[in-house]
Amino acid sequence: MSDKNPKRGIYLLPNLLTTAALFSGFFAILAAIDGHYDKAALAIFLAMLLDTLDGRVARMTHTQTAFGAEYDAFQ
Repeated sequence: MSDKNPKRGIYLLPNLLTTAALFSGFFAILAAIDGHYDKAALAIFLAMLLDTLDGRVARMTHTQTAFGAEYDAFQ
């Protein structure tokens, strides 16, 4: 298999990181509603870290896709 056709699983990694960032942000909202501000702050920090990593992983593995770009642009 050549570098121009990476394995299918590599394409999932950046999207899984974006999904994890979304769930972390959702958890932060729920934790803040319940008054657990320390957990909410940690979840926001984790979401920020995951959102940074997903683009870097996509560029490092050369797996940028149109879907990934749209999926990551949830701002």
